[in-house]
Amino acid sequence: MPVDFKKEVVDLSFKKPVLVDFWAPWCGPCKVLGPLLEDLEKNAKGKWILFKINTEEEVQIASYFKIQSIPHCILIYQGKIVDEFTGAQSKATIEKWLEDNLNALEIGEEEDVEEEGSAADFEAIISQQDQIPDRTFYDTLLKFVEENPEQELAQNAIVKHEIFFNPDQAITRLKTLKDAKLMKFLEEDFEVLKEFLRKDFSKKILIESQLNEIKIKLLEGSHEEAIQNIIASIIKNPTALNGMARKVGIALFHIWGSAYPLTQEYRREFDMAIY
Repeated sequence: MPVDFKKEVVDLSFKKPVLVDFWAPWCGPCKVLGPLLEDLEKNAKGKWILFKINTEEEVQIASYFKIQSIPHCILIYQGKIVDEFTGAQSKATIEKWLEDNLNALEIGEEEDVEEEGSAADFEAIISQQDQIPDRTFYDTLLKFVEENPEQELAQNAIVKHEIFFNPDQAITRLKTLKDAKLMKFLEEDFEVLKEFLRKDFSKKILIESQLNEIKIKLLEGSHEEAIQNIIASIIKNPTALNGMARKVGIALFHIWGSAYPLTQEYRREFDMAIY
């Protein structure tokens, strides 16, 4: 059964840190590292959770995280990558790595009542997110962010909607995120989407008319039609307007993430079209 990364890793990471171990059956070092991680998890007594991902079976997830060599471990907490390492390390080295990262997270320390309320309110709001982009959801989240500017997870979430409705503000906000990895990961994609959304496409030129239709579909919430049209456009003319359809498709999949339903349904078809 395919891994539901959002449910099994991301959602769980809001309760406690999750150490994701990317491995494969043929990988010798993975066979060395795996038992060490399992032993460490057992000794941790629930302080963190180990989740193993077979890269042979979960190609899209491995691709999303740009896994180039294994074993590769990523520590995730509250939906964010905390730290990562590659290769079979000694048990002592991993223990020290975990200790340093967990101590930095201050797991188990009490937060003040205001911060707890803010986090609970955000979780209630984010649970209403059905798709990206969503104008109504964006307006709701924007109000929350304006009232709770310190809520880091809300800032991370809102930029993924804001880029479609207020590109300049989204790019400015992206540069201020504390999550440096997310900022670097989305920086190029945001510039692509800004150019795409602001371009005045000609209705008289077929490829531009198609791209304009994709833009309309995205903004009105018809996202499945939008990604279908992107794939069709790439198949017909992959290099048109400097490969804009391909770049927009890549940006969308990055923003949606590997667990997003449309990513799971169309990413392979998209990859086949661009390669």
